[in-house]
Amino acid sequence: MSANVICGVRLSPMDYVKSGSDESIPGSNRIGLIDYFPKPEINSAPESCPDRAAKFFVEAKDNLKRSNYETSVMLCRKVIDISTKIILGDESGKEQLSKRISMLHAQGKITEQMREWAHIVRFDSNSAVHSDEEFTAQEAEEMIGFTEVFLIYSFTLPEMVKAKQEKPAAV
Repeated sequence: MSANVICGVRLSPMDYVKSGSDESIPGSNRIGLIDYFPKPEINSAPESCPDRAAKFFVEAKDNLKRSNYETSVMLCRKVIDISTKIILGDESGKEQLSKRISMLHAQGKITEQMREWAHIVRFDSNSAVHSDEEFTAQEAEEMIGFTEVFLIYSFTLPEMVKAKQEKPAAV
């Protein structure tokens, strides 16, 4: 990380700090932080996602940036797992993820393609956990991409429709 600093004395900022001046304390009027690099990139989950699903989705994206591809894939599975339980509610019971995915499809809550992708995430994440298989950045990005679409389809889109339906019609 680097920073741009302004200083009211003729020493470099680092030399000034090394000189032992109390003015190097944060909040000093003589030295101030102007900017820093690199800029932090803040990850977020799609709108209307349940908090726990959103938390693990953000973690999956963070792990992708850190090149922790296997961890990213495993967290995508966790997001799908949490989401299916929330969508099905009490009906999910103690069913395994594979069964819950099929239940969502049978109820028309996810499309055939989403069902297939959810099974891919489930199967590939098992490989990440139970074998020494390595994932590439592209594979992890695909899993994140699908998981994001799953969250949008399952939570964001229904809330958008609900908000539109509740909005009074313009006269």
